Amino acid sequence: MGHEAMATDFRPQMTSTISGITLREDLRWRAWSGCVADLWEVTCEAGARGAYVSRAPRLFALLGDVEDGGIDVRDAAGRQHRLDGHRRFCFVPAGYPIQSFIDRLDDLRHLDLHFDIATLAAQSGGRIHPCQFLSPRIGFSSPGLSALASLIADDCAEGRRDDLYGEGLVLALLAELLDLRQAAAPQPDAGLSRRQMNRVIDYVRANIVRNLSLAELGALVGLSPDHFGVAFRTAVGKTPHQFLLHCRVEAAKDMLLREETSLSAIAVDTGFSDQAHFTRVFRRLTGRTPALWRREQRAHYGPARTAPVEIVKLRPAFIPNAPASFNRQIAT
Repeated sequence: MGHEAMATDFRPQMTSTISGITLREDLRWRAWSGCVADLWEVTCEAGARGAYVSRAPRLFALLGDVEDGGIDVRDAAGRQHRLDGHRRFCFVPAGYPIQSFIDRLDDLRHLDLHFDIATLAAQSGGRIHPCQFLSPRIGFSSPGLSALASLIADDCAEGRRDDLYGEGLVLALLAELLDLRQAAAPQPDAGLSRRQMNRVIDYVRANIVRNLSLAELGALVGLSPDHFGVAFRTAVGKTPHQFLLHCRVEAAKDMLLREETSLSAIAVDTGFSDQAHFTRVFRRLTGRTPALWRREQRAHYGPARTAPVEIVKLRPAFIPNAPASFNRQIAT
């Protein structure tokens, strides 16, 4: 499948036989702890078909406008199911063979989400169990899953967001797919203690240029990624990813006031992928582009007279009591 270098040791393996299906765009994918997402864009000839069996459970999501076309799916028992503009999803357990027959679709865009059950179960604090991935669901609809699948597909296509963003989407998708309930597992405290909160906030602010993960932040306070995400949002009112972006924008404001550095350099120094990403996030959080915000602030208050802030290259932090694999990843 071509996943050469991944952010996880999990590598989905799927055996497939296809006919009349040609890759239109290069495969785009993202890997997070417990999940790999593949975004496929293909051209289909008349009579196109395929047969698939995967070693890991996966969710298939049909994307885009399919008009009157669709995909007929034959399950392991020989039953026929229809995917179309309304029923866009198939959940396929590990080792479960299916066949697909393309019907009046010249172009096909779809997302495959491959799940690492052991990792997800370990990170969920008891909310996810392997038995939840055993039953096939072929040809079903879910508005909630449709919205999340579209966002994950966009993340695969752009490939520029932090892992915190994708991990949050995957957790939300699993909650919808598996119908997870907060009451099904021990609840975290109503947020985090002041000491825990200060530790996380200080860590995020010191590492704004890095691609942080829920597992890394949760390890700081001894919580699973799933429970940490809930506890952090309860305490702060923002998801970890939203808070990271907030910290980056605040750091950028200081640089905009105190330095004549270009916007592209400030974007890199505050952890954004490029100037366009920086401008988009800054405008969403402040209502102004960085350039306009800088002009307005300087016109009102005058240029800052203090010495320029020294840009220090931060050394990777070590997380006490975290699994060794986390600290190895941080050090690289």
